[in-house]
Amino acid sequence: MANLVILYGPPAAGKTTIGRDLAALTGYRFFFNHLTVPAAKAIFPDAHQPHPDERYTQLLHKLRLDCLNVAAEAGFDTIFTIAYSGARDDVFMQELADTFLSRGGQVQFVELHAPREVLLDRVSNKDRAELKLHKVTNPAHLQEILDGRDMFESVKFDNILRLDTSAQSAAESAHIIAARLHGR
Repeated sequence: MANLVILYGPPAAGKTTIGRDLAALTGYRFFFNHLTVPAAKAIFPDAHQPHPDERYTQLLHKLRLDCLNVAAEAGFDTIFTIAYSGARDDVFMQELADTFLSRGGQVQFVELHAPREVLLDRVSNKDRAELKLHKVTNPAHLQEILDGRDMFESVKFDNILRLDTSAQSAAESAHIIAARLHGR
């Protein structure tokens, strides 16, 4: 049986950095949502934020669920990242959880957040752009996304670990999450 950690929050909340640190601490596989973007953009090259083509979003969801199904079937503990957008993503979030719960695993939701001004400052970090991970790197674009979606909403599940990533380093956040996982 495999377990899933879902790190969610707005762009620039620290999901990828914390996910990598958490994977190093726990040995979990790290599958971050941006890995599926190039495949989906090959089919829908004009998809854009904050209101992408619904077919593009459906394709992203399918690719991500397929990958996570394989991880769960193989028994791999996995960390997954996503920018949750409120109620419009609830069905997908349930599908993510069910992928592991249906096989006897556990799911830990971790909400990562920071004040808007911190997110807007982080998004233009040159390291973020140099990674070429299809991330938002323009503060004006991030502002448009934050204004057009419910990026600060909590998922509709119990036992959510909530972390303000402006209050500690990514490494410290990863240690907090790892402690929660080991405390189960």
